[in-house]
Amino acid sequence: MKAVVVVDSPQGKTLQVREVAAPVPGPGQVLVHVHAAALNRSDLSRTQKHYAPRPVHIAGNEMSGEVIALGPGVTRFAPGDRVMALADGSYAEQVCVDEDVALRVPDALPLLDAAAVPVSYLTAHDALRSAGHLAGGESVLIHSVTSGVGIAAVQIARVLGAGLVMGSTRRADRAEPLRAHGLQEIVDLARAPDFSRAVLEKTGGQGTALILDAIGGGVLAQNLAAAAVRGRIVVLGMLGGTEDTLDLNLLALRRLQLIGVSFRSRSLAERAQVCRRFEAELGPRLADGTLRPVISRTFPLDEALQAQEFMRGNLHLGKIVLLP
Repeated sequence: MKAVVVVDSPQGKTLQVREVAAPVPGPGQVLVHVHAAALNRSDLSRTQKHYAPRPVHIAGNEMSGEVIALGPGVTRFAPGDRVMALADGSYAEQVCVDEDVALRVPDALPLLDAAAVPVSYLTAHDALRSAGHLAGGESVLIHSVTSGVGIAAVQIARVLGAGLVMGSTRRADRAEPLRAHGLQEIVDLARAPDFSRAVLEKTGGQGTALILDAIGGGVLAQNLAAAAVRGRIVVLGMLGGTEDTLDLNLLALRRLQLIGVSFRSRSLAERAQVCRRFEAELGPRLADGTLRPVISRTFPLDEALQAQEFMRGNLHLGKIVLLP
């Protein structure tokens, strides 16, 4: 089968399209014919210092497609079922997936859109609900709001009954279309680098109950200043780096919670729990179209390297998808 493989080059890691042996599903796994594979920022970061080295061969970590074979003991799926999943090695024509972390694709959801669901929507739901404990009527600030996770978080926050939904970005014009998805206030980081003041103004001086932070290093002090008393700051990305300074006095005075989340350190059973919680609470909203990914652009699988370069340019809104 055709696959995009991570290889060494004189300039560092790069991608090559190669013919490789098709995978064989093991116990509890399904073999999926990949219809579409979405890109994620982590695809670019595998070789950066703040990501631990991993034995990555075939690139990618989420996809949608059709089940074509079953491993021993599979009970949840049958050949012909449409699925979407977190799946290492998804930049390929076929991939094996543990059935426990595969989700059924609703009939009304195109497979192209479904490929953009697993990472962004599972991450956003887990951060808002399980880690951030968002309650009805509470305000939320979503950093990097034009990203796939950011857009998913906007949509999910509205479904969960959030009050004021705010999003930060350095390109306010690019975030404008997200008002149709539930974004109410845009915090323009290009015009107001001290975003805590903008958040306090938009919340009547109270601060926001919840912050989803995909930036990481460089914004912690402002996150603390922008948070309401007993607010929660959920760190789910590190685009700005992995280190920062922490004002313990402000953390204590406001009784704030600083929470980190990651799928990389979770067991298969823990990831399966995230999938089941998402299906139970938001599956119907995905089926009726209330939740729907924004697709920025598609590329053929042969152009995976160009797709990643397009992502590095940071000019897109939503997800970039490869089509095998």
